[in-house]
Amino acid sequence: MTDPFPHVVIENFFKPDIYRGLVEQFARVQARGLIDEKKPNDKSRFHLFDIEYDGYVFTPPPVLHADNPLRIFYSLEWNHFFSKLFHQFTTFETSLSFHHHPKGDQTGFVHNDFVDKYFRQDIRLPNGVRPIVVDGKGGSPRKRIIAILFYLNNDGWKEGDGGETGIYGADKMTLVKKVPPFNNSLLAFRVSQASMHAFQANLKERNSLVQWLHVPEEML
Repeated sequence: MTDPFPHVVIENFFKPDIYRGLVEQFARVQARGLIDEKKPNDKSRFHLFDIEYDGYVFTPPPVLHADNPLRIFYSLEWNHFFSKLFHQFTTFETSLSFHHHPKGDQTGFVHNDFVDKYFRQDIRLPNGVRPIVVDGKGGSPRKRIIAILFYLNNDGWKEGDGGETGIYGADKMTLVKKVPPFNNSLLAFRVSQASMHAFQANLKERNSLVQWLHVPEEML
């Protein structure tokens, strides 16, 4: 789909055993409780977003262990799949986080994700993937170019529960569609100045994994 920007929605994305593994991983973190701080010292639990955006975020340690379902998100095959899907070259810098929205969160601000992130170039996984984001100093800038949202742990979601991902026109006001957070479904889109989107207010908690693939700006 190309309206209003290139994106795809895929239901039943993972095989049941992989999906169950991701559900269990997410649930273990959620069971540790929430921290109502933006930059806590305790990195083992969900904490408030650093920006003015309702909800909580957790950054899992990057892994390639065979028994950890998150390894898929750090694999070269995963990177290549989405690069080919959007005909967009990417390098091996990626960031992944868990997002948790308790019921009652408000619709977020409309944004496009087309920003620079800085990566540690001296820390990489054995396959060459660089997964460590820093605040700029000591890092190399990379532009977000592909966004991936994977929905999970939203049992029984139905229309009216909210928590969709809203896709907007370039004017940042026209809501073109809402992508529902069905379990084991995935939304991916090509990030650009036009890729306007926002979390929608929810009456039921909404959970997801969010990932970005990157590219040096000179290669755009």
